Amino acid sequence: MTAPQSPANARRPASSVRKTLSHGRIGEAAVTAKCWMHGIAAYNTGGLRANFAGSDLIIDTDDPKTKRLVQVKTGCSPVNGYVYLTQCKGEEDLGADGKFVADFIVFVNIDKTVGGLHQNDGQLDFQHLTFYIMPRETANAMYRAAVQRQFAKPKRDGGVRKLANMAVGVPREAAARFLDAWHLLREPVNPTPRSEGPA
Repeated sequence: MTAPQSPANARRPASSVRKTLSHGRIGEAAVTAKCWMHGIAAYNTGGLRANFAGSDLIIDTDDPKTKRLVQVKTGCSPVNGYVYLTQCKGEEDLGADGKFVADFIVFVNIDKTVGGLHQNDGQLDFQHLTFYIMPRETANAMYRAAVQRQFAKPKRDGGVRKLANMAVGVPREAAARFLDAWHLLREPVNPTPRSEGPA
């Protein structure tokens, strides 16, 4: 009689969950967990999108009337030595208003090898995630500069470069000071108009 396969060796059925959706949810959940690990009370905004548009997490502050908003962007950098920020929607991302509106942005980078092979089978874990925590103004400035550099690159045919769906990243050394900078979530910030909870 053939011995049954162990859970580790048994073939798992392919998941029907889209990889991009799965990565996004994993990033949000991981950031929530890391906040609590650092003593920061964080809650998902899933059911409160109308009140906290542009954010994924709400963080408590010393003032019960003021909440700190956090947006989480998760993905794999296609270029070695770069930190992945997010996908560019198009030329509108070069506008003065800025791409990000939350008080802080947490960029969750997934190891490219593991992330590329990820099949929702339990292989992806915390050790495959890297966290960069940036204030809104810094994240917007870094993102805009990266998009502008890409936009300014001449095309071989002389045409205008299209930015839609472009993966935007920055050199790792440019973002190094924000690696695991969880302490920033406790520092005073100028709240956005959306930083107050619903009346």
